[in-house]
Amino acid sequence: MTRTEMNCLRRCAEGHTDIQIGKEMELTAGEVKSVLSVIMMKLRVPNRMAGLAKAARLGLLDIQQNQSSLG
Repeated sequence: MTRTEMNCLRRCAEGHTDIQIGKEMELTAGEVKSVLSVIMMKLRVPNRMAGLAKAARLGLLDIQQNQSSLG
């Protein structure tokens, strides 16, 4: 996967919307949607939820949560 695809995938996994991802990456929401669609095709999954699950199983997602900010 490309760097852009990985960045979109990680942000999607973090719960960001297409609009939020676009603003962070200087893309339009439509471009983000297109990038995520390509990712789902590459992962051979029908939707984003399945894509995120498969990406996690494949070790493509390294999401770290900051627990210190909760307490």
